[in-house]
Amino acid sequence: MRLITFFIIISSQSFGNINYKNSPLFKLLFTNPFENKIEIDEIPHEALSVEILLPKKIVISEIETFYKDLGDLEKNKKIFKCEIKSKGEKVTIFSLIKKNKNKIQVNISDAQKLENKNTIETIIDTFKIILARRFLNDYIKKIEKDISRTDKKQNRIIRNNPKKLEMNVGIMYNIYQKNESKKVGLKSSLETLYKELEEVKAEYNKIK
Repeated sequence: MRLITFFIIISSQSFGNINYKNSPLFKLLFTNPFENKIEIDEIPHEALSVEILLPKKIVISEIETFYKDLGDLEKNKKIFKCEIKSKGEKVTIFSLIKKNKNKIQVNISDAQKLENKNTIETIIDTFKIILARRFLNDYIKKIEKDISRTDKKQNRIIRNNPKKLEMNVGIMYNIYQKNESKKVGLKSSLETLYKELEEVKAEYNKIK
């Protein structure tokens, strides 16, 4: 289903020099991080959490790839454990992903009362960028598919429609006019899709 609401937002507001964290796209897809409590091996832990408006399958797939790039990843049931080594220091984080109504909640803890809160905030910010780029990339593919399908439909009507207007009298004339109307509508749809495609690509390129 087309995310019409999203494109109303990005077309009606200019990003300009606004930080990506405050962009309409990020406000649509993510909540701000908030402190929360989770259980790891039935033991309560403090965590930073963020809610994400993306399918759980995508969130899990991207966080696995992300954590593998960060360090050593262990997955035990619903808990993702990642050991991050940087500049001689090691930080271990635990992540619990669960569905909360129509959003996916990612909870990250260091099992140390958030002593590494700044690190976790950085991880969340980076993960948001990864998911935003994934979202826009998938949407670009969807638009390109729609363009291809609409283009084929338009070309089929052009091939099947008689070229000489004087040949179209009576019933054939009405069919001709109907097909011409479809061609105009499809051309307009294509122009809209191409414009939309360029807008989404521009937003994609803004997220570094």
